Amino acid sequence: MDRKNGTGQANEILRIILTADNHLSAYIPKLSPTRLTERRKRLGLAFRQAVDVAIDRHADLFIQAGDLFDSIDPRNKERDFVAEQLQRLQAAGVRPFGVSGNHDTPRQRTEQGGLAPQSIYARLSGMHFFPSSDVIEPVLVEVGGIQLALAGLSYRPQVPPGGDPLDSVQVVDPEGILARADLGILILHSAIEGHAFPGQMEIFARRNSLLKLDGFHLILTGHVHAYDRFSVGNKDVVVCGATELMEFSQHDDDDKVGFVYLELTRNGLQHAEHLSIQPQPRHIISLRTTELWPRDEANGKHLEKSVAEREEILSAPPPEKGEPSVTETLWQKVEPYCTEDAMVRLILEGPLTREQYHELELHSLWLQGQQRAFSFEIDESHLFLSQDLVQGTIERGDRIAPREMLEAVVMDWMEQAEAPAERLLLSKMRQRVLDRYDEISGREASR
Repeated sequence: MDRKNGTGQANEILRIILTADNHLSAYIPKLSPTRLTERRKRLGLAFRQAVDVAIDRHADLFIQAGDLFDSIDPRNKERDFVAEQLQRLQAAGVRPFGVSGNHDTPRQRTEQGGLAPQSIYARLSGMHFFPSSDVIEPVLVEVGGIQLALAGLSYRPQVPPGGDPLDSVQVVDPEGILARADLGILILHSAIEGHAFPGQMEIFARRNSLLKLDGFHLILTGHVHAYDRFSVGNKDVVVCGATELMEFSQHDDDDKVGFVYLELTRNGLQHAEHLSIQPQPRHIISLRTTELWPRDEANGKHLEKSVAEREEILSAPPPEKGEPSVTETLWQKVEPYCTEDAMVRLILEGPLTREQYHELELHSLWLQGQQRAFSFEIDESHLFLSQDLVQGTIERGDRIAPREMLEAVVMDWMEQAEAPAERLLLSKMRQRVLDRYDEISGREASR
């Protein structure tokens, strides 16, 4: 077959590049503007790599299975970038098709007029976009003598958790395209029953629902961020995975990040090749408090101290050189992971006393990590107090967020203060400390 002019039948092989979950224009509030720009550039390069391979391998179709963008209102820079890539595909004779996913599908008609950002490309004939989430309308595509019935279903936001996006879906095919075609392909953006972790808020396309879709031999789907290929009855299912690591739960040595090259004949799927993309490295470092204070696994006994005694502890000079501080010990464990390109998350967990919490110079540690790594964050949500701080308020062993911990400590001091002037001073200190804490960490906590 002459793949430039589309004439001839040759081996009647249909070539497809399948990609999804590119999440272009993603916003990550914990990144500085410079780092965010670099991160977005990396996401774009991953999508461009899929386009490059489609052109290099003379693909017939380029299929994007949802979450092309990370939101329903991406930046104009990413919109323009996608237009450029679609233009490259069409100039090379590669026809683009797509659906929208849970990130780039409006939840209701009042959001962006109910239109996904891909709609503009369909209006300008840049791609064939399937906007409906409840009606399957196949189109006839002929490539190399193969009659292909191609349909897509965009994400359905009204489905309740645990529901099936294929419930009540209608197949509208007045021209009998499915009956006339050699092959039927359905594009989805959904997890498939039995092949994804059953999260509490997740929805699944049930196996029985897929089996009822007569005429469709191949299901191409996005949403799950790892590559997979399996069968449901007589149907082949290909999950292409994301083109970048988007969660810390994924590992940078996971070769399932990338996109897929497919070859089909009129007899169905003959070849599926997952093409890996080197992701931006991510590291999770989990440390328990018993590793930081190993001499006392119970993290010390709590001794009631007066305000003056506490102030003396906090104002005491740092330990003499020779034995590293707790913060220095933390940095020694974290530093090897803090490379220029790495996104690093430190998780601190376990019990600790109030005095031990004051030993942790987390802001200083955070600054060091930010200077060395691409991004660095500290998760303190798994820390909890090992003894009663405020009678009747915090029970033994209860988890407490850092802000509540700060407030509880000061309130405890205020209750034990005898002089009104001392209580007034502590009250002012409490407000200043909390205001400063909100200023430093408030933005990050909202992510």
